[in-house]
Amino acid sequence: MNIEQKIITTFIFLLGILNYSTAQDISINTDRPDQSDGVGTVPFQTIQLEEGITLSEHVFTNNLAVRYGLTHSTELRILLDFGAENSRSGLQPVTLSLKQKLINQKRIIPAISFVGYVSSGQLSSKDYRSNQWPFQLKLAFENEISEKWALSYNVGTSNQFKNLDLTFNLGFSPSDKISTFLEYFSTLNDLSFSHNLDAGVLYLFTPLLQADLALGSSIFTNNNQLFTTIGVSYLFY
Repeated sequence: MNIEQKIITTFIFLLGILNYSTAQDISINTDRPDQSDGVGTVPFQTIQLEEGITLSEHVFTNNLAVRYGLTHSTELRILLDFGAENSRSGLQPVTLSLKQKLINQKRIIPAISFVGYVSSGQLSSKDYRSNQWPFQLKLAFENEISEKWALSYNVGTSNQFKNLDLTFNLGFSPSDKISTFLEYFSTLNDLSFSHNLDAGVLYLFTPLLQADLALGSSIFTNNNQLFTTIGVSYLFY
């Protein structure tokens, strides 16, 4: 190997180390498999894919979220859900979403982000098609209690401000690669209410690749509905 080849080989090796180190500084942060929206946004000008399958007694749905870092504190998202639910099947209304960081955590004051969703009843399969534009608005909060413990919670509204949507999520990370959570989520209005619990585990294969699994059930009803979701997410950085 001559001197030019040695220089080129050394340069490529150093470049690989630099890219690896950069990836180590960035770690994927997903909004699945729990029901709470986190306060974090994806890095600027990057794309993150979150793919999963949700199963229950009468539901089989493929869930895909595409997240894009519009700025260092703003992300745009598109959500595509395809599958079967009771007697209906096909593509459910396409949902567009915006997440905006508002403040970072300062001691006991939580980090806060705004999250908005709007769905198009026209952008869907025949079984789900309508002229409606349902939306949901929420604030996402997060308190990092320690390096291993975190508390996340959402307060929002949907169904033309008729519903109050709540989530409370306690997260525990026993290691750098494994994190777990226990979550309560509910929807309340004047006519009805729903209460649910779920728990899950997330495993980080690399700083950019993560798999997840969650199990949940409705509670305080005569016929509790069980569900499970499993997925994988990747950050293109």
